[in-house]
Amino acid sequence: MNTTSLTTQVNVDKIIEKLISVKGSKPGKKINLFENEIEGLLKLAREILISQPVLLELEAPIKICGKHFLPPLFIS
Repeated sequence: MNTTSLTTQVNVDKIIEKLISVKGSKPGKKINLFENEIEGLLKLAREILISQPVLLELEAPIKICGKHFLPPLFIS
C-alpha cells in the first residue's frame, strides 16, 4: 500500500490537532482517538520509515563527536 492512499484514510492533521489541543493541560489528560486512527497512523509511520534508506552514504574524512561507550576488555 502506498503512502498517499494511507494519508487519505488517516487524517494526520486532525490527529495532530487533537494531540496539540491538550498542550498546557495537566499531565494525564485523556484524548479520544479511535482505534482505526491509531492503526492508520502506525501503518503510515511504518511505510514512511521503510521507504527511508537504511545506510547513509558519507564521504571521508568523518569526525565522530560525543561519548563513546565501549565495554571494558578483560583478559584472563
